[in-house]
Amino acid sequence: MNNIGMPCRAETKKYQIILTEEQMRVTQKALEMYFRLMMGQDVDFINELVEQNFDLSMDNPKHDWIFDKYIVTRDNARETMKAVFRIAFAPKGYLEKKSDDMLIAEDIWDAIRFVRGTSKWENILHVSSEPIPEIKEVEEGDSE
Repeated sequence: MNNIGMPCRAETKKYQIILTEEQMRVTQKALEMYFRLMMGQDVDFINELVEQNFDLSMDNPKHDWIFDKYIVTRDNARETMKAVFRIAFAPKGYLEKKSDDMLIAEDIWDAIRFVRGTSKWENILHVSSEPIPEIKEVEEGDSE
């Protein structure tokens, strides 16, 4: 059983993926975006999505104007996503229960945060019925 009392699945095939630090960072971010979006939490996703087409650097001579345009665009995108979530989560307007895939994504996400030292918890938050992913740092040349 995992730490929330859910039975773990029987032994299944296991796979090893060797990722660079940057690939781990992107994987962690992708997993978090996935399970948060599936729960209707769109803030980080919308911010990052809208920022893609705006040069928000302070040295940009049009920074103030561009930042104001970014805020309006971001707020409009958030309102649109809220409407999408109201439709998707009807009739209650919210997600009542996380799916197994969301829980697994959350486990992998937190295991990556844990091994990278970016988790704020002492242990990996184990919320799915799958075993906690085994992630370890690989020494140079050990990936063969």
